[in-house]
Amino acid sequence: MGEDDDEIRRLRAELAQSRAISARALARATRLAQLVTALGKVTEVDDVLECAVCDVAEMFDADVAVVLTPADGGLRLAAQWGIAARHLPSGTVSAPAAVQSLSAARPVTAAPVGESPAPEWLSAGGLSHLAYGLLTVRGEHLGHLLLARTEDRPFDDADIQELIAIVSRISLAIDNGRLYRRTQDQLHRLQRLNAVTAGLAGMVDVITAARNIVDTMIEHVPLAGAAVYLTDIYGEELAAGGGAEWPRILDEIPPGALALRLGSQDPSAGRLLLTGVPPDGTDARSFLDHLVDVGGLVLEKALLFQRIRMQAETDVLTGMPNRAYFMETLAASLSRCRQDGSDVAILFIDMDGFKAVNDTYGHDAGDQLLIAAAQRLSETVGLHGIAARLGGDEFVIACTDTTTAEAELLAARIQEAVDAPYHLQLPSGEVEVTAGCSIGLCLAAGCGYDASSLLSTADADMYAAKQRRRAARRASAVGGLVRAVPQGAGLGQEDDRV
Repeated sequence: MGEDDDEIRRLRAELAQSRAISARALARATRLAQLVTALGKVTEVDDVLECAVCDVAEMFDADVAVVLTPADGGLRLAAQWGIAARHLPSGTVSAPAAVQSLSAARPVTAAPVGESPAPEWLSAGGLSHLAYGLLTVRGEHLGHLLLARTEDRPFDDADIQELIAIVSRISLAIDNGRLYRRTQDQLHRLQRLNAVTAGLAGMVDVITAARNIVDTMIEHVPLAGAAVYLTDIYGEELAAGGGAEWPRILDEIPPGALALRLGSQDPSAGRLLLTGVPPDGTDARSFLDHLVDVGGLVLEKALLFQRIRMQAETDVLTGMPNRAYFMETLAASLSRCRQDGSDVAILFIDMDGFKAVNDTYGHDAGDQLLIAAAQRLSETVGLHGIAARLGGDEFVIACTDTTTAEAELLAARIQEAVDAPYHLQLPSGEVEVTAGCSIGLCLAAGCGYDASSLLSTADADMYAAKQRRRAARRASAVGGLVRAVPQGAGLGQEDDRV
């Protein structure tokens, strides 16, 4: 019986020991699952590390838990638990000697302090046993986990095996946190790019577009300076610049500036000059490259819109504003002047001798006459108003904020300018002609602030003026004669309308 009792006691002891081992293993597995769950709830790397040191210290009954990450050639204290603030190291620290032997194949080591001395900044803590874990993922060194106990209780093989699993989970959580941060940063950049692109996309005025491109680059990249140069027949001229002094004409690239082509067309819309450019491979440089592409498209669109608008609003022959543009501008001016009580004058101008020149010397001579007359009108009006060609040999001028006396003075100056002789270049040589004009005048204060009515009234007044001039010429018996003159022909003011 005695032997049987001994065997029973032995079996009971083994069973109790097995149950204890199983309970410890289950507890370890439960704690590991809890840690994995806790790490899964945080996404920022700093939060991952703070969560890790607290939970790991509790799991292993450690008095100190520290995570060290690479920084500036050394290691920095990224998270800690159990260290008094006065004992925290300032700046970076050197890697403990014990971690030098760690690798992905052997990521954890443990030893008494006597065999593996504690770092100097931990030596005052009365530590007895240390454990180090290597944080690594796909061969990249992420840092080290350090655990320390003050009581004389070594980290056993079970602790080491569990630590191997834990440093692997922490490393994956750090990697996921970095991926999350990169994804968030990329999403933020895309949102910024979308917002910036939307702001630029609505620009249809070339100079406004250039100004917005410059301001956007300096604000959002950021850059020290930026400038947009547009290409024209004279070279590359400054359209907008900021952050530095930029030359008006780009003869050579300023020192320290980077020149980038704007747009994909050939020839290009212009060039973008930049200073203080972010280094290659950075997020800021990637954002800049996107903005350069967007800026080129925006500028090309604005230039295309400008060309289309000029074609739609400009008389092809003379380069003056055409009827559509004039009527649109006149309507806007009348609306403003009606509100502030100022006056608008309309001068309707019709060439008297155009038909005679055109019939005598051909259409090329007629075109030269219209171009020359348009130039004289534009120069005479200057900044006092807007001159446009309505069609054929009819022109019109609008002057805002004017008076009857000022309008009559301008009409006299126009009469003098247009009545002066013209020199036309023909295949047979140069000819001198006089064509003259008749001018009708109407002011909004007396006729009403309606564009069509004003134009019609001015046209009627011009017709009456033409009749008076024709009658005066007949009375003098010289006005309507066409006579040959040496070195070209001179035309009188033959009425081509009646």
